[in-house]
Amino acid sequence: MIQAKYVRDCQEQRATDPRGTADRIRVGSIVAVLSTLVVTFAAEHRTQAQNAPHVSCVFPTASALSPSKLAASEENLRDLDHVESRNIARKIGSAGGSDGRRCGMSPEEFAKVYPPLLEWIRTTLTANADAAQSVASRGFSRLPLYFSENTLASTKVVLVDPLPMPPLSSMGLARFADFERGDFDGITYLDTIFLKPTQSDNENMHFHELVHVIQWRLLGPDRFLLSYANGLECFGYRESPLEAMAYDAETAFASSTAIFNVETMVAEKLGL
Repeated sequence: MIQAKYVRDCQEQRATDPRGTADRIRVGSIVAVLSTLVVTFAAEHRTQAQNAPHVSCVFPTASALSPSKLAASEENLRDLDHVESRNIARKIGSAGGSDGRRCGMSPEEFAKVYPPLLEWIRTTLTANADAAQSVASRGFSRLPLYFSENTLASTKVVLVDPLPMPPLSSMGLARFADFERGDFDGITYLDTIFLKPTQSDNENMHFHELVHVIQWRLLGPDRFLLSYANGLECFGYRESPLEAMAYDAETAFASSTAIFNVETMVAEKLGL
């Protein structure tokens, strides 16, 4: 869900309750996820039309799937050459960067920035609620083959330019200033995808962002934001685990007619 400057960086190195206090944040759960995965805000960049920028959002609960559909989805997943069977949890055993250096937020730092960050997200969603449309209403022909009816009906899309970006620097996260200033084509917060009007008919981009929606739903906002941020800082945008997962799935979607259940795939790769 992002482009320009982040794509160049990528080529060089392939924040649920805002009213709660820090001691109510599931720090123990967050630390556990950090030991298995590292990633931050859902955002994606692309220089080319089909590689336009994106970002993610938080969801309620995943809809149930019949055993037969799940079995078929798993079989299709195994057959996909483009969706690597790598285990994201295995990739990140600790908050260490690709060069072995120690990186990432401490639980204390995250506990400080999470409440205002989530509050900003919720305020942004409320301010844009009247302009939101469901993904289902967009009429894409292939997305229903990969996502449940409930996901497509409950996920919203807002067309706007410029995209709303969180004031990370003013929250004490100056190291993410480049991300904050990024010229993105799309970004997702909780259950809402923000896209530039030029991307309104880009089904691949909607797919990519929907992968982030599922990640938000399964991890929850606190674990998703901490994981995404640490992945961005430690591995760079393109190789951060959550982004790598979304890009791999999008590549499979764009280059193959094989059908797979994205919700099953995401849960499997998260080790859930």
